[in-house]
Amino acid sequence: MRDNKYLENILWDLWDNNFCDVPRKNLVVIKFGKFSKRQLGSIKLANGRTKIKSLIRKKEDELNVQDDKSITVVTVTRFFQKDVVPEFVIRATIAHELCHYTHGFQSPLEKKFDKPHQGNIINKELAKRGLLEEEKKADKWLKENWLKIVY
Repeated sequence: MRDNKYLENILWDLWDNNFCDVPRKNLVVIKFGKFSKRQLGSIKLANGRTKIKSLIRKKEDELNVQDDKSITVVTVTRFFQKDVVPEFVIRATIAHELCHYTHGFQSPLEKKFDKPHQGNIINKELAKRGLLEEEKKADKWLKENWLKIVY
C-alpha cells in the first residue's frame, strides 16, 4: 500500500528533474485525501482547519528555514493508494498541481494568469517541461480504467 512518503518521493523527483527552475518559497507537503472519484488532485494554502498537523510536526525544521511561512498542501485521491493505479497516473496528477504552484496559484509565487486553467496553460506548461506525453498516457489510462477502480 502506498503512503505519504511515496507521494513525497514523486513530488521531489518531479521538482528536481522537471520543475528545478521553480523556487520553493514555502513549505510544500503532499498527502492522500479522501476517496474522490472525480477530483484526482488539488492544491491549496493551509489554514487553521487544514488537517496536516502530523505532517507539519515532522517538518518543523524545514518550515522554519522557508522564506514564506505559508504552507502549500497538495492532496491526491486516496484511490491512488491502490497498486492497480500506475505510477505515471500519479506523477501526471502531481505534475498538474505543480503547474498551478508554478503559475502562482496557492503558492507565494507571483500569479501569472487570472484563472488556473486559462488558455490550456497546464498542457503548455507540461509540454515545456517534457511531461505532456505522460499526461496523455495517464488520461488514456484513466478513460479506459478509472470507472472499474472507483465502482
